[in-house]
Amino acid sequence: MTNHSDKSIELLAFGRALRTIRKEKKLTQDELSLYSRVDRSYISELENGEKAPTLLTITALARALHVKASVLIEGYEMELEEKQ
Repeated sequence: MTNHSDKSIELLAFGRALRTIRKEKKLTQDELSLYSRVDRSYISELENGEKAPTLLTITALARALHVKASVLIEGYEMELEEKQ
């Protein structure tokens, strides 16, 4: 079972991975929102580790970023490994 702090660490890791890829693609949160059809405030909450994305959200963001969903997951895993 995952405790609260583990979940927070995992959400922050995904958020950092998303932000890193978004910035590498030179996109603002507003632009990513427009291209992915994911609300900008939700993207902000994801990047700040406040929300957990669904599979549909991950795939929508990946398409908008022109990467495979696995790239977002790999980025998340790398961020998570750095914190352990």
